[in-house]
Amino acid sequence: MRTVMQKAQELADAIVASDVYLRMKELEEAVQQDPAAEKAVNDLMKKRQRVEALLMEKGMDPSALRQANAEMAEAEKVMNANEKVAALKAGRKAFSTMMENVNRVLRLVITGEVREDDVAPGCSGSCDGCNGCG
Repeated sequence: MRTVMQKAQELADAIVASDVYLRMKELEEAVQQDPAAEKAVNDLMKKRQRVEALLMEKGMDPSALRQANAEMAEAEKVMNANEKVAALKAGRKAFSTMMENVNRVLRLVITGEVREDDVAPGCSGSCDGCNGCG
């Protein structure tokens, strides 16, 4: 068990040291340091919380919900138009893809099976000579 935990720590250390992870963290910091980007993110969060609160109310007013949904959609549009937020979303997607690939490798090694959704288009399922999934 100790060896497994040590290897898990090594994997975690490798992930945290990866270019993909470091870039994502850099992009998160850039959003936090940019007042317009941070405001766009916070505005969307507030609008989403408002929609959720309305959905929880007994006797919810449908027109209030429509208005809150419209405001949330507009806030999301503003947020997505921000270059730093868009870059962060791309960075998070790259990190997520890396983690999915790590999970695929673990699943393959542990079970010896390749699930249909684990195989990238054009992949034979063998990692010999592979340049990476996705």
